[in-house]
Amino acid sequence: MNKQSRGFRPQRRSTGSRPQGAVRRMNYDTEEFDRYNYVDRDIYSSSRSASRRSSRNGRRKKRGGGLKKFFLTVFFILLALFAGVFAYGKYMFNRLDRSEKIDTSKYIEQPSAAPAWDVMSDQKVMNILLIGTDKGDDGNSSRSDTTMLVSIDNDRKELHLVSFLRDLYVEIPTMKKQKLNAAYAKGGAALTMQALENNFRINIDHYISVDFENFATIIDKMGGLDIKMDKKLCDAENRNMGSHLKPGVNHLDGRLAVYYARIRETDSDFGRTGRQREVLELMIEKMKSMNPLQINAMMNDFLPLVKTNLSDSELIYLASIANSVSHYPIKTMHVPNPNTYRDVNIKRIGAVLDPDLPENCRLLRELLYHESAGVSSLDFE
Repeated sequence: MNKQSRGFRPQRRSTGSRPQGAVRRMNYDTEEFDRYNYVDRDIYSSSRSASRRSSRNGRRKKRGGGLKKFFLTVFFILLALFAGVFAYGKYMFNRLDRSEKIDTSKYIEQPSAAPAWDVMSDQKVMNILLIGTDKGDDGNSSRSDTTMLVSIDNDRKELHLVSFLRDLYVEIPTMKKQKLNAAYAKGGAALTMQALENNFRINIDHYISVDFENFATIIDKMGGLDIKMDKKLCDAENRNMGSHLKPGVNHLDGRLAVYYARIRETDSDFGRTGRQREVLELMIEKMKSMNPLQINAMMNDFLPLVKTNLSDSELIYLASIANSVSHYPIKTMHVPNPNTYRDVNIKRIGAVLDPDLPENCRLLRELLYHESAGVSSLDFE
């Protein structure tokens, strides 16, 4: 049955056995190593050694949160636009790109490492997968650069954000075990949603996908952005984009602003995500000074660049609750959770995060649906 047609499903309690005992160390064809020290693995510990490790990694953890803030900003920009669209009616809804056929039935399967629990859902919880895409190395293929679940709990008045790390090593239908971000390149939003549902046993029927490059059109429509830049960033822009920028505040058109948000060579991926958040925040501020005619023109350009399978009624519903949701308390999680995965290196695909699926499923269902469950024993010697 097509997921799009079945709507929200009543909540079902989990079945099957919980993980028991220690997690065995699995043998791979190469050695294990830890590349994710910025993840706080000691949030469940009160020891002084955990505090020291947390202190050493504090700076990187703070910066890593920028990606969550960036995509939360994207989400609320979309909600704001949908709220505006409400006044313009069906014409503007039809501007959205809903050309991708979403049929996940062929991808439904039970991964060998996942618990044999029913997929959980609740009529009062709406899950929307946000997919941030960019072009592959060939400039044509599209890959998921960021995958985040936005879960709106209208019963408890909570907003949950769950980041699925791109290097998660999971079973993907038609691909066997692979990094999670490979699912979008192979089968788009349908395969990505179903791969997550298969492995983590939570219902995901809706998605919103945005290509970073498309923001250039919107920024141009806004009249550009004023951004303060240091010498390294100016040099990178001038060298690669043929611009003539100088340290200080520069007025950037859409093309230069998007490149500013995507620069990798001047620092790190953490810096890049921080710049993406900065650009989005500047866009929000610019929108506040725009009149209704300008906003209407911008929406005409922006909405066709957003891919989604949300129906008109669902968009109207989101628009009606947008103001309330923006004030909900936010709870966040990243998958895999601390102490629930192993860093390993697989020869055919490189470094990956191999998760303990039963424990991550349990923690995820506990966050989204407040399902009570006992904590399984984990052994990471």
